[in-house]
Amino acid sequence: MKLRVVIDRIEDGRLAVLEIEGVTGDFIWPVEFLPEGVHDGSILDFSIEANPEAEAEQRRKIKKMQEELLRRTREKG
Repeated sequence: MKLRVVIDRIEDGRLAVLEIEGVTGDFIWPVEFLPEGVHDGSILDFSIEANPEAEAEQRRKIKKMQEELLRRTREKG
């Protein structure tokens, strides 16, 4: 998914108020995560895509943690 974004304004040099094309309301984004040199009125394209590999890894980590907690609980009881 690709989003067209306009920087409405930058507040305190730290936060950008973004307007997303086709979306009602503003979105706040840290300036440090924007390309260098952007300013009020800059137009950006954001891409959002699923990352199934990272999701699977995260699920493995969570499962491992749950199993460890369950093991500890059983050892105490």
